[in-house]
Amino acid sequence: MSSNVYRGKDAPHYTLGHAVILGYLTIGLLGGSILQWFWLRAENKRRANGERDHWVQGLDQQQVEALGDKRYALST
Repeated sequence: MSSNVYRGKDAPHYTLGHAVILGYLTIGLLGGSILQWFWLRAENKRRANGERDHWVQGLDQQQVEALGDKRYALST
């Protein structure tokens, strides 16, 4: 792709090439952040509704902590 955006006729500053790459980076970072936000929000809603409780059923406190998710702290 770089051969298409970093054209020889744009030398030495390559303004078009830099602008395209910065645009892709911006879209990727912003889009990825928005998608991650929606995904985490949905996952947290599932956990709050108890849809992930099967992950810790039958485990004691030490085993739950070994999973690395202290949200499911069991009462002893």
